[in-house]
Amino acid sequence: MRDPDTPELPVQAGIKDVARAAAVSVSLVSLALNGRPGVSEATRAHIHSVAKELRYTANQGARALRTGRSDTVGVLARNLSNPFFLDVLVAAQAEADTTRSTIMMVDSHYSVERETEHLLHMAAQRFDGLAIAPTGSGSSIEVWQRQRPGTPVVVLNARAVELDGIVHVGPADDDAVDLAVRHLTSLGHRRIGMITAPSAVVADRSRLIAFQRYAERPEGREFSFIETALDLDSVSETILSLLLTPNPPTAVITSSDHTAQAVYAAAAMVGARIGRDLSVVGHDDLSTSAFLDPPLTTVRLSRSSIGRETLRRLLDASITVNHVEPVQLIVRGSTAPPV
Repeated sequence: MRDPDTPELPVQAGIKDVARAAAVSVSLVSLALNGRPGVSEATRAHIHSVAKELRYTANQGARALRTGRSDTVGVLARNLSNPFFLDVLVAAQAEADTTRSTIMMVDSHYSVERETEHLLHMAAQRFDGLAIAPTGSGSSIEVWQRQRPGTPVVVLNARAVELDGIVHVGPADDDAVDLAVRHLTSLGHRRIGMITAPSAVVADRSRLIAFQRYAERPEGREFSFIETALDLDSVSETILSLLLTPNPPTAVITSSDHTAQAVYAAAAMVGARIGRDLSVVGHDDLSTSAFLDPPLTTVRLSRSSIGRETLRRLLDASITVNHVEPVQLIVRGSTAPPV
């Protein structure tokens, strides 16, 4: 027996309920709600008004089976704990709203197996497109392409992933690395490290390639990769161990502003002062980065633009050109000449 104090949940209206309330046939409701001809404008407006009043929502599963489309696109990220992806999602959803499309966003947690499972599920639901910040080489994208051939695929922040039938959206990685390295070397830093994900799962290799160019012509400087899992605990532990070595880097370029927070925490554990004993350059310019102590020097880019450009390519398969988002260096208190 239902508890009288528990509010009764509304029952979702179906197409038959709309037809009954509008005093028209089910077929006429279907034509009106799917924007098809054969319905007068007055009747169409009446049906839409009734559907809105009843809070009618189309059965997307049934529609996908009937049409092969779901009006849903998938966004698969590597690490949703990084606010970068949430900011991208907000802008992407605003773009999707213009066509009444839905975004489903999931996290692979840097696991190729988990990534593949998500892709198979999205394909089974007949998602209309895929945006993916892949793990590793991006080979799992081929799973999607076999399951949903002809649907658009946008690769986020992984310009080095090379597969047929995809477009790329992401920052100008070469410029981002150049800006960070040149800024640090101009300050006099001679031991510079760059944080990167483990080689088995790293996808944004273009940044590594750009940094490697400096390592190959060090000109009296030491350039090193700092390989670590990119959760905050792992980054903090890795940097802490590095700072306790006899000759730690005097400057660190992070993979994101998110991981820069862990560098700050590790420095605090050994009494190293950010901006004096250790300089740090972030990437993304999150809204919180200016409020760190000291404020974070970082590479700024428009996450909103990345979200919009991603959805434009998912909603319009005729857009096949890559989008490279410009970057700029924002200098704050986390960088200074080495002591």
